[in-house]
Amino acid sequence: MKLSTIPLSLVVLATFVLGTAHAWENKGWVKLGEQTVNGKVDHDTIRVGKYEGKFTKLTLAVEKSELELLEFQVTFANGEKWSPELKHYFKEGDRTRVLDLPGDERVIQKIDVKYKNLPHGGNAKLEVWGWKDAGGHDDHHDDHHDHH
Repeated sequence: MKLSTIPLSLVVLATFVLGTAHAWENKGWVKLGEQTVNGKVDHDTIRVGKYEGKFTKLTLAVEKSELELLEFQVTFANGEKWSPELKHYFKEGDRTRVLDLPGDERVIQKIDVKYKNLPHGGNAKLEVWGWKDAGGHDDHHDDHHDHH
């Protein structure tokens, strides 16, 4: 009957609307920063150096509106730069694939992004999340990864 499908539809819609960018399983991920896109084309720097630790993977999530990512560049603590091909249109609630950082665990100094809001949308918010290996804890830095 139609009555039984309406509540389910509302639940699905509410879950989509309320759980947009965090509908993915972010357990174990560390939010490195976020920025709101102001205007048609915007450039921002997310300073990550204040976070202790080394990361092996990144992912990006978008909230509040749609955006187009134009450029994405990671600067590591040693000054090396990495620019993966990430030109992408994001719908609200979208997340990129998991990006493996080059080399072993890396300390990230900053992330530069160039992006723009899509027409007829609001100001999108971009979140950057980092993943630490199971053995890489902030309280002791060792190169042994034999504990899980």
